[in-house]
Amino acid sequence: MADEDAPFGIDRARHQELTGRGWHVWWRRMVLSVFAALPVLGLLNVFGQHAEPRSVQSRAAALLIDSPAHVGGGLVFTTEIQITPRQPLQNARLYLENGWFKGMTLNGISPQPSTQSARGPWQVWDFGQLHADVRFTVFIAWQTDATNPGRHPQDIALYDGSTQLMIVHRTLTVFP
Repeated sequence: MADEDAPFGIDRARHQELTGRGWHVWWRRMVLSVFAALPVLGLLNVFGQHAEPRSVQSRAAALLIDSPAHVGGGLVFTTEIQITPRQPLQNARLYLENGWFKGMTLNGISPQPSTQSARGPWQVWDFGQLHADVRFTVFIAWQTDATNPGRHPQDIALYDGSTQLMIVHRTLTVFP
C-alpha cells in the first residue's frame, strides 16, 4: 500500500510495519504467560483445596484431622475429624480454636454435638461417651469468606471431661 493510498491519519511505518514497537510483543507475551500460569498453579494445588491429614497419638486416644491447609476465598470444603479412643472416654469434648470460625461459614456438623459452648478462645463441642477402639468421626462443612485472606490458627484439643488428652496445632491459609 502506498502512502498516498492510506486514509488520513494513518502512517504506514507506524501502523502497518509497527516501527518502534519491537519490545511490545515481549511485554504482551509476559502478561499472557502470567495469566496462563494461574490455572497451571491451581492444578498443581498451590492455592489449596487438597486435604492435608494431621494425626496425633497418645495412650488415651488417636486423633486425625483431615482438612485443607490452604484454601481460596469462597471455597466450600469439608473437615473430617476421627477420634479413636484406646480407653473408654466418659465425656469426649472437642475444643476448636476460634481461628476455625474467623471468616468462615459453618454449614453443618455431623453428628451434632450434644452441647456447644464457648470457653475463652475455644468453641467446645461435647460428644458424650465414646467406647474404646471404636472410631468416632465428625464431619464439618465450611465455606471461606473471600474477604478474610491470611493465616489463621486452627488448633484442636481433645478432652475427656476436664482432662486434656491431646492437642493438634495447625494453620489455615486463605487466599483472596
